[in-house]
Amino acid sequence: MTAPSCPEHGPAGDPGDRFCEVCGRNLRTGEEATATAAPLPGPRSGTPPVVPWLSSRATEGDCGGCGAKVPGGGYCDSCGRRRSVGRDHAELDLGGLAAVTDRARRPRNEDAVAIGRVAGATVAVVCDGVSTSTRADTAATAAVESAIEELLDALRGGADPAEASRRGARAAAVAARGAAGPADRDTPPSCTYVSAIVAGDAVTVSWIGDSRAYWLGPDEALLTLDDSLRARVAAGLPVPAVLAEEDPRSPALIRWLGADGDQEDAHVVTVRPSGPGRIVVCSDGLHHYLPGAKDLAAAVSGLPPTPLAVAQGLTRLALEGGGHDNVAVAVLPFPVTETGGTPA
Repeated sequence: MTAPSCPEHGPAGDPGDRFCEVCGRNLRTGEEATATAAPLPGPRSGTPPVVPWLSSRATEGDCGGCGAKVPGGGYCDSCGRRRSVGRDHAELDLGGLAAVTDRARRPRNEDAVAIGRVAGATVAVVCDGVSTSTRADTAATAAVESAIEELLDALRGGADPAEASRRGARAAAVAARGAAGPADRDTPPSCTYVSAIVAGDAVTVSWIGDSRAYWLGPDEALLTLDDSLRARVAAGLPVPAVLAEEDPRSPALIRWLGADGDQEDAHVVTVRPSGPGRIVVCSDGLHHYLPGAKDLAAAVSGLPPTPLAVAQGLTRLALEGGGHDNVAVAVLPFPVTETGGTPA
């Protein structure tokens, strides 16, 4: 039996698939998917949201195996296939910031992204599910949503961006640990974490793991340092005693969020750019192909200036470069704008 084919994304992974796992197109009728990103519930307090926030969580949709309706992260009652908690492809746009994530050549998307805004500030969070862990997509999605809520709550409550960043990372860590079940002792759901806040004349980033934040503008720079032995050694930082016998060239993570991760606070860095530009936060599905700030800046220079266009363009470059891993990227102009684009 020949597998049905999507005109945009090629043959389905299974001859019995009725829908494209990338875009959701009905492979029998050719009808395009109509689902779009929608605002999620507001703050945990139950009060009406002051500003919208969006995440890449999947809502109820069609099973890629048989076409039955399945809740995001649930199992299909018809064929038993598990539907990922995150969407295979999501584009989130709040005008003054935007994000895109794509599963690329992986069977499911274990990256997650959330964006939000509060008066005078924009916020983004990216989490990359650790592929060697169980149900990594559940950890990543729970972490970005808990973090974006806490970040916005903290900023609305008057916390400075550094304190808000610490609180957001703690909330993400609790959520990632909570994604583990009784049967997940050996490889509990795990993910990396990076957040960015643009507020006033400053940018504040926090991270755990190897997801990154870049400043693209005057004196472009990588603002984060991967939590790996290789990165620590290259930066001249001390190696933890428990890792002294490990290969110093190893890119393997030494910190992550999850039931088996440490409970130390996230790294937090604040910078005050000398001119307008943009912050890019991303998973390694992008920075594997464009690792340096200059590489990223050169790629962005040829793209339309709106946050969504930049996020779309960078995602496309990662997919065209090989697409060997899930991709998640968020773009935040500096200083804060209401309509998108980078201020002149």
